[in-house]
Amino acid sequence: MYRKPARARRWAIATLSAIALTAVAACGGNDGSGGSGDGSGSADKADLTWSFWVGGTEDVAAWQKVADQATTDHAGITVKLQGTDWDSYWSKIGTLLASGKAPCIIGMQSLRTTSYASAMLPLDDLMSKYGLKTEDFDKPIMDGLKVDGKQIAIPYDSGPMVIFYNRDLFKAAGVAEPKPGWTMDEFTAAARKLTAGGKTGLVTRPGDLGVTSWVRTMTGAEPLADGKLNLTDGKFVEGFTKYADFVKTDKIAPQVPGGNPDFETQQFVAGKAAMQLNGPWSLIDTKGKVKFQLGIAPIPAGPDGSKTYTAGSGFGISRSCKTPDAAFQAIMSMTSEKPLTTLAAAGRAYPARIAAHPAWFTAAGIDGAKETIDYASENSVPLVTSKNWVQVSDLLTRFGVQALNGEIPPEQALQTIQDQAGAGS
Repeated sequence: MYRKPARARRWAIATLSAIALTAVAACGGNDGSGGSGDGSGSADKADLTWSFWVGGTEDVAAWQKVADQATTDHAGITVKLQGTDWDSYWSKIGTLLASGKAPCIIGMQSLRTTSYASAMLPLDDLMSKYGLKTEDFDKPIMDGLKVDGKQIAIPYDSGPMVIFYNRDLFKAAGVAEPKPGWTMDEFTAAARKLTAGGKTGLVTRPGDLGVTSWVRTMTGAEPLADGKLNLTDGKFVEGFTKYADFVKTDKIAPQVPGGNPDFETQQFVAGKAAMQLNGPWSLIDTKGKVKFQLGIAPIPAGPDGSKTYTAGSGFGISRSCKTPDAAFQAIMSMTSEKPLTTLAAAGRAYPARIAAHPAWFTAAGIDGAKETIDYASENSVPLVTSKNWVQVSDLLTRFGVQALNGEIPPEQALQTIQDQAGAGS
């Protein structure tokens, strides 16, 4: 699900594209789907285009099988995948949505939904019409793909942020493995003991989900208040300062290089760090790369318990689509139990549909995985974001690295981000 935020100057392009969406009319425009274009909404026959982020030939083949489920279920419907790499996807889809010429089916990530919602068709009426049951999906991600109470996309994957840990390092250091309910004090004590021999107890990098999850569990602070960026709130500053101390004061995590977005994963996979905060969508892939026994645990509990964020992705419909009924029926097929079970078994996604969970846990094959994910899900909420979150995320990474490395005070980093991005939130 969750990929790294767009690098370099792409956030500016994506933000401008998202701003342009506010001018999009509620209906009309080219359907961009290759469908019948008769405006009837008939689901009897439609050739639909699906815009999504993909990572290569193998990725395209896997996701096209998901699209083919729509044809299997509805003989008159075809879905053609239009793939774009992650970094390019958001600026491209923003431009298409703003122009009114977007494909019918749009891949959407929860952290970016607010930015693009004005050009997306609310799905609530279609959900009621075709009997899609919200209780069949994980609630945090269904909520995470809503804007102003309206469902913008139907999720295919989901996941609360959790701790990945190196069981071999824990055993060698004589540190008890973490369990649901462990505390920040226990985490810190373990990380300090694990920081030895050129290895660290933790590795971190200030991405949006990571920073906000650590802050939330340590102080309960949220990045937004009444829909506005609120990074200079006292509780958020307190939590971010404690987070920065992992590197600059406690030294349980290494210095963070500014130009390497994969540094966190590289350190953990190489066995140079005992713990990493990550999402279940990365677990099976990580297990296949490491040469040690992998474990997972919930984020440690602060004063008010273990609190984390859930993120995920799904599929929505552009307002310019002239065959929304067909597009919605295709999405129902694409997020049904069979394709999501196939994705789960292949380790591509932790499925948002509850019935597909067992396939993922079987594929993961990690002791305690179900207990951990269930516990973390129960203690998570979706990360609600602002319209300019692409910019916020980029700034948080840039100035967050400086704060962690002790180059600027944490409160200065947050004030700078608030000043530069707050007006657009």
